[in-house]
Amino acid sequence: MSIQVILTSDNHLDPGAMQYGPRRYERKEDFVRSFDAVIDYALKNRPDLFLVSGDLFDNIQPRNPTRARTMDQFRMLHEKGVRVFLVSGHHDTPKSVEQGSSPISVYGNSRYVTFFQDFSKLTSMVLTINGKEVQVAGISFNPVLPWGSDPLQDTKLTPHCDINIFMLHYSIEGFSGYGQFEPLVRASSLPKDFQLVAAGHLHRHQRSKVGMTQVIYPGSTERVNFSEETEDKGFLWLELDKNGINDEAFIKTPARTLKTVELKLPKEGSVDRFVKEALSQLEDPKIVLRYKLMGAVSTKQLSTYRRSDILSSTQGKFFAVIPDEDGLEIVASKKITALPRTTPLEELRRYFKEQMEKVTGDEDRKILVEALRLCERRLQEAGAW
Repeated sequence: MSIQVILTSDNHLDPGAMQYGPRRYERKEDFVRSFDAVIDYALKNRPDLFLVSGDLFDNIQPRNPTRARTMDQFRMLHEKGVRVFLVSGHHDTPKSVEQGSSPISVYGNSRYVTFFQDFSKLTSMVLTINGKEVQVAGISFNPVLPWGSDPLQDTKLTPHCDINIFMLHYSIEGFSGYGQFEPLVRASSLPKDFQLVAAGHLHRHQRSKVGMTQVIYPGSTERVNFSEETEDKGFLWLELDKNGINDEAFIKTPARTLKTVELKLPKEGSVDRFVKEALSQLEDPKIVLRYKLMGAVSTKQLSTYRRSDILSSTQGKFFAVIPDEDGLEIVASKKITALPRTTPLEELRRYFKEQMEKVTGDEDRKILVEALRLCERRLQEAGAW
């Protein structure tokens, strides 16, 4: 007899989305809509377990409407007999005592879900499903671990039930994504004889096998940035028995399309006109478009580029347009020499020296000397040199 599991992670509810300006609240709704798809699927199909492997929220202080909506969703799952388990991740784990507790803790206190809040040691629960003993264990993200450390190096978790599941939110050795400047779980530290390691943090859906254990990242449910524009977004439906995963399906969510276009600038002509004509061929009011300007331009030609005019002209033609000018090389007619090394006090004295050279009366010069003295004192008090 198998059990049914929904696995999701990195939902990032209530992101800042400030780069979307007046449409930021619509962009926030994209993340809600994608998570709603997971909840709706669970309410319809009623899995035994609903697992959230971290970063349910994008920050530790999500807005109250998002908190309340999520509470209602977990309550509905609880009333349908779906057992919900969560760990916190990079984004929804507080970094200090002053920041308080994770926003997920309120759901654990509601008893609609089980929240493995401890990040210093593993926590587990044993339950009986369809006559099988099932162990669900988890550990939340530890924000104070140094780079390169292994969060599981001093832990040992042994399978002692018919079906054993372990939840965590870290980069794991052997998976593509993060890992260079953060803690990294070594493959040797993972439990070898579990039926499932449900992992979060990496936003691309991927999997691997360590010993007899299937390690799975479901990926994020919404595209968070342009590095994810070619990735499908969704969650997993899994069927587990004592031999492991015997059936699975990746269910896509209605994630918003992000698209990048590279625009190689011509050697002459209006940059504004060129960009507007190029973007007019790509109009789609549902997508977020990033245009990357590439190539060398003169300062004269660059004067024909007005970002605000371009963004204004695209309103209503795209959900949003994000400019990227990092690929531009500005060719100056004259070689630009570096400014001499200076300090705030030196610049202040240089300015007053120029002013003193312009005055002729002793009284005016005395006023400037006194002004210089007061300004120097204020700057030195502020730490200037």
